[in-house]
Amino acid sequence: NNTQRILMVSLMAAVFGVTLEQGQQILVKAVGKTSYLPCKVTGLQSWNCIHWYQKREGEAPSRLLYISAVGTFIHDTNNPQANDFTVDRTQLYNLKLSNTKPIHAAVYFCAYWDSNNHTENIHTHTVH
Repeated sequence: NNTQRILMVSLMAAVFGVTLEQGQQILVKAVGKTSYLPCKVTGLQSWNCIHWYQKREGEAPSRLLYISAVGTFIHDTNNPQANDFTVDRTQLYNLKLSNTKPIHAAVYFCAYWDSNNHTENIHTHTVH
């Protein structure tokens, strides 16, 4: 059904000089369209990665992929939807979803872990 919509909401936070910002607070997309989930990152060290998670209603969060500071990304084979997502090459840490489907309705997290300080920084996109 092409009239279905997907709603995405995001937040912003910062930890130890690294800032993750998911610019657009609400994003509504029609089924079949391309969706971009922004995650602006500043202050990330070259050895750290940005992780994208999906949390569907009633389920535990599941990682989709992670992106290195140089832009390479690896899909998480434990998430059956992971291959539906890629990285927007023009905006290094943005998540790209082509052909948005109702099954993609979820909360999406852009996350960073500081392995030296054992801290985390998480941002959320809610998709209804």
